[in-house]
Amino acid sequence: MNICSPYLEINLPAIYHNAKVIVEKGKEQGILIDGVTKVSLGDPKIARVLLKAGVFGISDSRIESIKRMKEDGLDTQFTLIRLPCLSQVEEEIKYADVSLNSEFITLKALNEAGERLKKKHKVIIMVEMGDIREGIWNKEELYFVIGEVLKMENLELWGIGTNFTCFGGVIPTEEKYISFLEIVRDLEKRFNISFPMVSGGNSSSISLLFEGKIPSGINHLRIGEGIMLGRETSYRKPVLGARTDTFKFVGEILEIKEKPSIPWGIIGEDAFGHKPSFKVRGIRKRALLNFGRQDIDPEGLIPETFGIEILGATSDYTVVDISENDSLKVGDSISFSLNYSALLQAFTSPFVKKIYKEVDL
Repeated sequence: MNICSPYLEINLPAIYHNAKVIVEKGKEQGILIDGVTKVSLGDPKIARVLLKAGVFGISDSRIESIKRMKEDGLDTQFTLIRLPCLSQVEEEIKYADVSLNSEFITLKALNEAGERLKKKHKVIIMVEMGDIREGIWNKEELYFVIGEVLKMENLELWGIGTNFTCFGGVIPTEEKYISFLEIVRDLEKRFNISFPMVSGGNSSSISLLFEGKIPSGINHLRIGEGIMLGRETSYRKPVLGARTDTFKFVGEILEIKEKPSIPWGIIGEDAFGHKPSFKVRGIRKRALLNFGRQDIDPEGLIPETFGIEILGATSDYTVVDISENDSLKVGDSISFSLNYSALLQAFTSPFVKKIYKEVDL
């Protein structure tokens, strides 16, 4: 079968395997796993595989992606893991069952939208534990927000959550979790409540999960990259027992020429406003591939073909050195493994075809 590349090959059996491995490890410790589909733009085929593997629910950062999955017939609890937009609260109430929140004004708007739509909405209040992204840091503000949410008739205080590693690079530790649980217990005692969901973070917590070091009281994790790429995100190490052959990116050679390794003439900025630099390596054999920054993050690609070195990319081309590989010719395909950034870009680009390896469940 001839497929005009570039394309992204999606290995559904491998994704199912990874989800199953992590879900089962969570079960051993009383921790529910939400499958995060944001890197795939809420791909319904991937979401179905995650549900078959036993995830508790589906989390995504875009309400449009949640809407896509619901309209494709998926029946599960959907959590919006990006803070809701004030301008979009009715859509968020309509399609998301749960949302992560940190702003009182937004919670008030969600409550009012819930009243208009006659729908009760679950909320998880996010607590800042050092990564300096979303979450409430000030204790008095936290008390105020919790107290007000408890008065809102159209919101259910579903839980408390926190996040690590995404912005500040702060790694979750046992000590961080103990501090977080002290806040949770303080809130439960102060308001005489019990949180059904204590959501302790994302794929950066996988190492602690597999070591059995997540303290009792954390009962929920939101896992994306750990399932999708089989890696935890604190140190980017493979998850024990998981597969890393979940995705493959494939491009096609459009040109092969021997050329000088450095340009000649007056050097200005490249197409993206950077002044390029080059190593003097003499005449080298180079290939142009049929994808560029409009399709993929080239820094996130790792060639699977021997003797390939990525030199750079423009909007539409990626330039590679193939001097060490004499077998390649125009029209040949070159495969790459991807990191999370490249995978996100590949799913986002409409020019990258998506090809699925199916799984019989």
